Amino acid sequence: MDERIKRTKDKLRVYGSYSRDIHKVWLQLERINGAMFWHQDWPEQAAKELGIKGTDNKHPPGQQLCVQKTALEAQLKQLRAARSALGLDAWLDSLSQDDRQIIRLVYEDEMTQQEVAPRVNLTRSGVRNRIDTICKKRTAGR
Repeated sequence: MDERIKRTKDKLRVYGSYSRDIHKVWLQLERINGAMFWHQDWPEQAAKELGIKGTDNKHPPGQQLCVQKTALEAQLKQLRAARSALGLDAWLDSLSQDDRQIIRLVYEDEMTQQEVAPRVNLTRSGVRNRIDTICKKRTAGR
């Protein structure tokens, strides 16, 4: 296998890992934002709804909820910056919709090439060859 194809696939694996982590953190943050929205005047109830208990006398559940929200926002920003540092965003945006879908399914959704094949109307080897062609077009991150 060509070295640049291997390097691009390695970067895509890392990109997919960051994307999954970003999605998980974003979902947690959305849960907190939703609870805080519905209980704007009673943050302790929002914390209770999310299962945050007041185990620390100095930081009641309402404050712990705010601390968690702030920590998740910082974590989300850090993950996005790390993913962006891979230099793949512009390259992925330049791909056709079909090529981007194949990359997303394989590297971000962690589907096997066998699982992806019927979704994109290709064989498993067709998916593998298409990924190689996509990665060969232009070195990712350059």
